[in-house]
Amino acid sequence: MFGVELNQSSEAEKLLASYESDPNFKGIQSLSEIPSSDKETLINIYNDPYEKPEHAEIRKALEGKSTWQQWINRRQRTEQIAKNTINAWKTNLKGLANWKGSDYLQDLTKKEALEYRDFLLNQGYETAGIKNRIGSLSGFWNWGIENEIIKTNIWLGLKKRLGDSERKPLPTREVFDQASEKASSTSAQRKKKDYAFLIQRYTACRGGEANGLRHCDIDLEERTITFEPWEKIVKYQKIRGGIRSERMNRRLKSAKDKRTIPISTKLYEAIKDIHLINDCDDPIWPLRYKATNDGWGGHHLGEYTKKYGFPSHDLRRFGVTLLNLAGVSPYIMYAITRHKIEGMSDINLLYTRPSIDDLREIIEYLN
Repeated sequence: MFGVELNQSSEAEKLLASYESDPNFKGIQSLSEIPSSDKETLINIYNDPYEKPEHAEIRKALEGKSTWQQWINRRQRTEQIAKNTINAWKTNLKGLANWKGSDYLQDLTKKEALEYRDFLLNQGYETAGIKNRIGSLSGFWNWGIENEIIKTNIWLGLKKRLGDSERKPLPTREVFDQASEKASSTSAQRKKKDYAFLIQRYTACRGGEANGLRHCDIDLEERTITFEPWEKIVKYQKIRGGIRSERMNRRLKSAKDKRTIPISTKLYEAIKDIHLINDCDDPIWPLRYKATNDGWGGHHLGEYTKKYGFPSHDLRRFGVTLLNLAGVSPYIMYAITRHKIEGMSDINLLYTRPSIDDLREIIEYLN
């Protein structure tokens, strides 16, 4: 209905919206569910000898078929979905639809899926990107099967024979140490420490996790940091334009990523002068929020290569490497970083619950 009001919906969606707004047709989710008499009337109306594209779309909708846009709209109505996930769905499904030349994708065959994969390879996409795209499409096809929209997952097995992209080596320890020293100092050009960098460096967390922290998430007295999702209306001072109020949403990569970890000795020394407001549940860096994808620190993180000589995610890779080299159990590493290694037992994950004090010695390996 919202799309109809903005005049951004297809003819089929507008027709469906007229039924959804009628109390006599409560619960209808597709044109294929309307009474047979109405369906027959509409088929006759839209059986256009001149074949307008929107008429063909309506006939497909009456047959029970739906567009990829309708799939996303349906999932948005029933699931709690992060904006960046929705944006990825739109990109991947739209790319497939453009290749196919149709927004109706449920009748795609395994042969066409293989042809699409080969098309992406011929276009020069990196194999890692193709794997991500196929994985996203495969997940959507699984949803379609569960909701009786699609019969089989045509994307299964298509990633197996794709080679891995070349892995670039990490910078040396010296490079990370120099970057950490730079982030913990100030200069005429940089009047503030890069606290988010330092938190990433000494906890191996994701960049968005560090940049989306609130004042109350850092406890310097107990020496802990808590990573958890939150949502609220935040009032903050813009660089230009005065006070602004905005609803901000801080999502973690998954619900299981919520955790509290200890602050190491080096991290404490680096951030002990950070300005925190006691018991304040506002974000420390509200200007780093991007509403279009509920992202945190995108611009800030994008400058790491220029500032420090490596991309921000290398801090996480470096931290995980240090823990591995120290022989830390992957289950203990998971408690700190939420980095799960393939083959880890879900039962062991459920039963392995180290305390903060148990993790204090381990977190020092990141120094």
